[in-house]
Amino acid sequence: MNGSANVVIDVPEHISPEEAAQLLNAPGEASFLVQVLPIAGGHRAYLRRYKQTSPTKAEAAKENAGTVEEATAMSILRAHREESVRTIVELLAKAGIKRGRDWVCAQLDATCAEDGREEEALAVVKMYPNYEPRDIVDELRHGYLLGLGRGIYKKRGIKRSIRWVRRKLDEAKAVRPPDNS
Repeated sequence: MNGSANVVIDVPEHISPEEAAQLLNAPGEASFLVQVLPIAGGHRAYLRRYKQTSPTKAEAAKENAGTVEEATAMSILRAHREESVRTIVELLAKAGIKRGRDWVCAQLDATCAEDGREEEALAVVKMYPNYEPRDIVDELRHGYLLGLGRGIYKKRGIKRSIRWVRRKLDEAKAVRPPDNS
């Protein structure tokens, strides 16, 4: 595929349908199938490239604005990850970025390990395998660390979603051998 508009692919008759599909998909989505002809020992497929046009200035500006908006939304989310979901949605709206609660929850879930407290959160989940996910989330957020000295307690303050806790509990159950007693 050295810049020509046409691509020719020979498909031997002895290969599997999966291998033939891989051969024909090799040029990618930039080409479309024009014709398949039988030849001795297989088939010959002719593909043609789609016309590649560069984006207009308006399309390029719109695409750039979308990436800038996404980066701004993520920076606001990371800066205020300890706030409630509703508060983060309101902060995004004030910045002129339209995102809903589902998007914020999904991004908080995706970036939760960035706070550097993943091992601590997993340890709490493992301590309470029979608790409800909501109770574990409360323990992560509002539970106290023990052993800091006489009468000195510190809130954990780890923010994780119920969905994250459920996923970790399910993973722990899948790893644990069944109790056959």
